[in-house]
Amino acid sequence: MTRPRGAGDRLLSGETTIAAEIELKLRVPPKRLREVLALPLLQSMRASVTRKPAATYFDTPALELQQRCITLRVRREGRRWVQAVKGGGSVTSGVHQRLEIESVLQDRHPDVSLLPRHPLTKILRSRKVAESLVPVLHTEITRTLRVLEPVPGVLIEAAIDRGVIRSGRRRDRVCEIELELKSGPVSALFELAQQLAQTMPLVPEHRSKAERGYLLFRGAGASPVKAAPVVLRREMTAVQCFIEIASVALAQVRANERGVTDSQDPEFLHQMRVGIRRLRSAFSLFRDVLGTAAAPQAAALRAIAGTLGPARDWDVFVTETLPMVRPALAAHGAAEAFEVVCRKCRQSARKSIKKSIKSIDYNVSLLALGAWLAALGNGDNSEDDSAAWRQPARACAVQILTARHARVLKRGRHLERRTSAELHRLRIAVKQLRYAVEFFSTLFPGRSMATLRDRLALLQDILGRINDAAAVQPLLSAAAADDREVIAATGIVIGWCEARAAVEREILQIAWRRFRALRRPWQA
Repeated sequence: MTRPRGAGDRLLSGETTIAAEIELKLRVPPKRLREVLALPLLQSMRASVTRKPAATYFDTPALELQQRCITLRVRREGRRWVQAVKGGGSVTSGVHQRLEIESVLQDRHPDVSLLPRHPLTKILRSRKVAESLVPVLHTEITRTLRVLEPVPGVLIEAAIDRGVIRSGRRRDRVCEIELELKSGPVSALFELAQQLAQTMPLVPEHRSKAERGYLLFRGAGASPVKAAPVVLRREMTAVQCFIEIASVALAQVRANERGVTDSQDPEFLHQMRVGIRRLRSAFSLFRDVLGTAAAPQAAALRAIAGTLGPARDWDVFVTETLPMVRPALAAHGAAEAFEVVCRKCRQSARKSIKKSIKSIDYNVSLLALGAWLAALGNGDNSEDDSAAWRQPARACAVQILTARHARVLKRGRHLERRTSAELHRLRIAVKQLRYAVEFFSTLFPGRSMATLRDRLALLQDILGRINDAAAVQPLLSAAAADDREVIAATGIVIGWCEARAAVEREILQIAWRRFRALRRPWQA
């Protein structure tokens, strides 16, 4: 049978249920777990319950279930074994919404014969798959369950989990709060999460225990996450388009945060910054229909972008520019001291950004953004529910693409005479048009949109290199201080970058003419 989940639900022997699961996870600093357990916001309206569920996750050797975003778990709950199949649904602004099919088993071995006929269980009804299931990971968790009623009519089950995920000899520690909505609007999860995050740095955890366990199984660490494709449909409204675009970008930001704080790989920061830029572009592109309602969120994103910028600038300079200019520095004997200073500046910038990402202000800001998007999705935007919001997706896209294309053409006039500052403004316009083309690509002829996107990407790359060359002087001025040797090296680097920018300007003219020659797919 299909039913909504309720607080305290417990399956009877032989029963199988299909339920909707809506949850938001928050990572807890292990050293502050006792403080979390004592928070007034997490005091249960009923007696709290502590359990020690041990679970095993199964898949085929080829990981066919994971490839379809399905998990099969058997968990010991007291004296009984419960089989759960999870999948389907979606992730919006960090909230996971999925289906869960549970069955009570006789022992620890999965029994797919108990599963109902459902699209989610189709692959498991295959005899080949069912007979090849093997354990891939295990979890050993101490779980404290508390039922919360933040406001009348809202029930949230808070599961405070601490324990370990294992796959072979590999282990990953778990310390998190899982907030599962039992009744009430999705926005209630965000409101509680925001209140909790204001007391200590609780970071949303976008990965499930299964996702973390699969990384252990493969022996792979987390890798930088690029932007996922945005899939828009013509029957969508403008507001639905914006929510989808912003949610995909927010997911990219969240997916790379931990890599920025825990890894030395600069690609995590790059992809996180791309996610922020895509988010800000979405707000800019939809400015006419968003009105003033989005101003607080746009301001918060602008502040976050400002903190990420210096660290990324130093990453680009040390990993890309410095290796190219090193021969010129070596010829003047200034390379070693200069590189030491640059690496110290880069390290300082990275330390600053890690501190910022772990701060309360940062996490509250992004939780507020998630809450705002969830409220829009629920239609809780009566003050701004204008005709512009309700217009069809394609009509909205045509207006945005036409306006942004015209802006690029205007800023590219007399290209050969443009200053570095004017080329910087052109780069921003090109970037926003490129993102608009990517966002709306499923609404127009695919091949034409792909060609336009590629030529815009080339323009953006060239303009980006010109901008990087112009940004070197202010970046290095602060690093040079009073060291004569470093000051001399700075002059060499700036001269090299200016020469490179002159070459890029010649290439820019060719790329610009190729872009101008393209038809506009939305006008076909």
